[in-house]
Amino acid sequence: MSKNTAALKGDDKAAILLFALGPEVSASLVQGMDDQTMTRLARRMSELGKIESDVLVQVLDEYLELHESDDPMMYSSQKDVSTLLKMAVEDERANRILSNLNQPQKLTVWQKLSRIQPNMIASYIEAEHPQTIALILGNLDTSVASQVIALLPEDMQMSVVMRMSKIESVPKELVHDIEETLEKELSEATGNTGISFDGMVSVVEILKTLDKTVSKPILERLEEKDEELFSQVDKLLLVFEDLLELDAKGIQEILKHISSDDLVRALKGASEELAESFFSNMSQRAAEIMREDMEVMPPLKLSEVEEAQQNILKAVRKLDEDGVISLGGSDDML
Repeated sequence: MSKNTAALKGDDKAAILLFALGPEVSASLVQGMDDQTMTRLARRMSELGKIESDVLVQVLDEYLELHESDDPMMYSSQKDVSTLLKMAVEDERANRILSNLNQPQKLTVWQKLSRIQPNMIASYIEAEHPQTIALILGNLDTSVASQVIALLPEDMQMSVVMRMSKIESVPKELVHDIEETLEKELSEATGNTGISFDGMVSVVEILKTLDKTVSKPILERLEEKDEELFSQVDKLLLVFEDLLELDAKGIQEILKHISSDDLVRALKGASEELAESFFSNMSQRAAEIMREDMEVMPPLKLSEVEEAQQNILKAVRKLDEDGVISLGGSDDML
């Protein structure tokens, strides 16, 4: 299908939207259509062929834009969900679904791993057999897995990549054993603080949304009361990849306050996108030299990469406290 959505007709866009929603959702939408409209859309859906991802995104964006509203009454609540479910299905099923909604969300071990720093993941799995590492990385988001692979020793990288490419099916018992081992590792990572990993992630996410005038005193009191717990929360609160959120001016300020040696080591364990964010804010010559240094640099220990990243993050926090840069979202959010 053409990549130019301007050439698409209304029926084309409606067909793409129904396709994106899937048959389960689309079925309820087409039930109220007359036969002529339903036939017209069904014909267009059957003729769509391959839908390019950018076309799908543009159609969805256009749909959302058309339905944007500043009406203060446009507010969805659990009451609305309850009404919808009880209109759509029998009461017993609706009540069961609503009961499930009220249960706290439990993260899978793979979701937990995807939320922590790649160097921490690498430290958990580096002693495992390459086949086990391949199975673990195969269950993570590719963006996370690629960063973890970059942190592994070079001889192991090739072995893991080759094994990942040959994975077809994995016995459920083996996956279960791996999940149990990882759950134990993550549980032990919380130390003696008495807080679960799920709880740790929740605390961090809440602190990130608070205004700095609120979060800073909380963190200060936490450090006084429980230094170990503070250290663990603090490490998750700002990770190296968070620097992607900074604009060019922020990156340039950081470059003034960190050493080249730390940056080279830190970027060895960072995503290509973050590395490019730093390179694009240097002179062309400086960027070329740093790229060359990274290419010829021998494999680093995980501890060396983490130490360099923590040195940079320490400088970043200081710049944030001094008001030179601003971390986090809009306004003064942390």
